[in-house]
Amino acid sequence: MRSSRVLRSVTQAAQSAGTVNATLTRARPALPTGGYPSEASRPKLFIPGPIEFHPEVLKAMAAGARGHTDPTLIEDFGRSIEMIREVFISKDAQPFVISGSGALGWDAVATNLVQEGEKALVVQTGHFSDRFTECFVQYGVKVTVIETPAPGARPSNQDIEKALSDAKKAGDPFKVITITGVDTSTAVLADLKNICDIVKAVSPDTLVVVDAVCSAAGEELRMDEWGVDFVLTGSQKAFGVPPGLAIMICSQKALARIPPKDKIRNYFANLQRWLPIMNAYEARQPSYFATPAVNTVGALRVGLDQMLATPGGMDGYFAKHREVKTKVHAAVKDMGLELLTANSDIAANLLTCIRYPKGKGAPQVLPAMKQAGWFLAAGLHPQCKDEYFRVGHMGYSVTQTDMLDRLLADLKKVVQA
Repeated sequence: MRSSRVLRSVTQAAQSAGTVNATLTRARPALPTGGYPSEASRPKLFIPGPIEFHPEVLKAMAAGARGHTDPTLIEDFGRSIEMIREVFISKDAQPFVISGSGALGWDAVATNLVQEGEKALVVQTGHFSDRFTECFVQYGVKVTVIETPAPGARPSNQDIEKALSDAKKAGDPFKVITITGVDTSTAVLADLKNICDIVKAVSPDTLVVVDAVCSAAGEELRMDEWGVDFVLTGSQKAFGVPPGLAIMICSQKALARIPPKDKIRNYFANLQRWLPIMNAYEARQPSYFATPAVNTVGALRVGLDQMLATPGGMDGYFAKHREVKTKVHAAVKDMGLELLTANSDIAANLLTCIRYPKGKGAPQVLPAMKQAGWFLAAGLHPQCKDEYFRVGHMGYSVTQTDMLDRLLADLKKVVQA
């Protein structure tokens, strides 16, 4: 009798579960692969990242999976490490390629290059400079911020020099200075070379750290020549590779300052744990700490090959993006629009922040552009996010296609409608 009751209970539970599952299945209609019915119907990405990707990069992403000890993956990884040095124009800096967002680089800096209670100087140019500050505070680093006078402006180099000098004279120099190459919220391009010169002259023991998430590869950066000690970025912007890789490169000077691995207050972003992995891959040997994003590493190798094949190499790639900026800013002026950035001279080559025309805002501009086939980004800076929108112009879509010309023609129609 008891077994019969148990059987009935099990049967009823199974029937109930089947009903629930059927209901859930009916409530979830099938979705097209990639979210859109066809590639032609997908709005093309002109945001500050991710960007449009070359078909060969996408082919590498869609390739069959490889194990992390597969010799072909090790070759892709090793070549990528070597090419990253070329991208940042360095002979001996140490690259790191780790699964994660570019923001993982903040944790790496805050735990490997500076310790709890030590001092960091942050050059503020927008929202992402502020988030770097938040990361430092989370780890107990003492932060001094050189503030910008307004969104879209640069802070004063004289203020930077004074802060460095005062700290050095007091016998407690900053361990690091952080500079956001291009702040994604404002399109302000850092005065990087001049700031590096100031650091070398005033506080040479201070490590120069560049958050290059929105500037790496497309904006000029000469690591060895300028004296940059650490660069962090992500794969999804001017590198032209889908999101998923935190890419960092560390000077030998900075590498020598990283404490032993048991003294670093982060496990996954502990560069002492990753260093032997990077060395092994570059030596074309298998190694393991955590499973790499194997398909994205394969895509990275393809993207780097394409970038470095630009006529003129990195100088040619920088020049192409400067030309694109000139075209975009001329079009913005022709439309009667204004930049959020204080002037064109301090604006990024990879991103433009454009104030909405009078009487229009995001609801009138962004949906209309999406309908025309273009996905643009809304404003982001907390003080003025409703006043402007952002157009990313980097990598494949602006260096190898005519998409930008078509986008600008459609934008003119929308803002002048």
